[in-house]
Amino acid sequence: MTSSNELRSGLLALAKRSITIAPGCSNIESTRLYLALPFIGLLGYDYSNPFEVFPEHRPPDNAGTLSKVDFAVLRDGKPIIAMECRPAGSDLGDRQNLSAYFRSVQSVKLAIQTNGLLYSFFVDSDNPEEMDLEPFLTLDLETTDSVGIADDVLDSLTLLTKTNIDLDTLAEAAHVQLVKKRLRSAFMDEAAAPSFEFCQVALERIGLRNVRPDSVERYYAPMVKAAFEESLVMPVVQRLRSEGSLGDGRGSPHILHNLAPKMQISERESSILSYVRRRLAFLVEDERLFAAIDHVHAKDYVGRVVVYYEKERKGRMFDFIAGGDKIDKYVFPEPIGEIRTRTIGDIDQALKTIFVASVREQPTSMHPAVFPTLRRVDSFRG
Repeated sequence: MTSSNELRSGLLALAKRSITIAPGCSNIESTRLYLALPFIGLLGYDYSNPFEVFPEHRPPDNAGTLSKVDFAVLRDGKPIIAMECRPAGSDLGDRQNLSAYFRSVQSVKLAIQTNGLLYSFFVDSDNPEEMDLEPFLTLDLETTDSVGIADDVLDSLTLLTKTNIDLDTLAEAAHVQLVKKRLRSAFMDEAAAPSFEFCQVALERIGLRNVRPDSVERYYAPMVKAAFEESLVMPVVQRLRSEGSLGDGRGSPHILHNLAPKMQISERESSILSYVRRRLAFLVEDERLFAAIDHVHAKDYVGRVVVYYEKERKGRMFDFIAGGDKIDKYVFPEPIGEIRTRTIGDIDQALKTIFVASVREQPTSMHPAVFPTLRRVDSFRG
């Protein structure tokens, strides 16, 4: 296969077939024959030709079996791709054998580990002739069958086909994918819990310099986290809302359409939680209360978002229900009850009261301290 469109259609067909027959591949040999070899063929290599795809290949002058691989793809008599198989449905597990083969055969530039449904691809982008510890590309045929294949994954696979593979540039292309993968992981970590260094850079970008570390940790970090999350979610939501650009074969429009409401809920949940934490930072005066703000969470359900302190049931602060008439409902525990409003700022007094009461009743996650000055929730209407 030479074109991306041909490879895409071939992968979708292979994914459907592999998922159907995988339950019948109960041992390693059936996985090799019925799952792994068709994938090698999809990349354009002739697995019926032993001069191109050789089974049970071991390095020259190696009489042992330690670094033998299930298949080696040959070019001009030299192996360039090594594949190690595991039984269908099993974990990929240890890579020591595959790494040893990679190290001992200098002509090999690509290593693949698979269980017939999951494929991990490795090169030596970090150290020459040493297989990387992490794959630069992972292909999951179950995901491919359900939602299609992403363009970046397809582009990487196209570079591995018989007609396109270039050993001189393979490691460089894989390095680009690895860096992107590591950056995504780093950004996800920062989105979950922004580091001081990340917050410092972000705040400097908007003109706030020399901010004290304790102010960053207690006050600005939640803002950075919320803004970062919203900046990641909003472009996806906007793209999903456009919808018309999604039916081009790159994924399942039906699946993406069903995902849109979930993304919108996540956006709403993030906005409410961000507001609650920011407002509480202004509303409370006690240092212990300020520290407790980090323990306020939100969880989305169909039709509502629940905001709670520590434990969802015991520490429930309020339920948010979006109104079709733009008048939203905030349902607090009694005696506060329901507040209907167009402006979220109208809940400030109730929010502070219920938060103070919740922290008083559940102080254990911070310190086993007593809060003698906290007002009781039943004073809200007094």
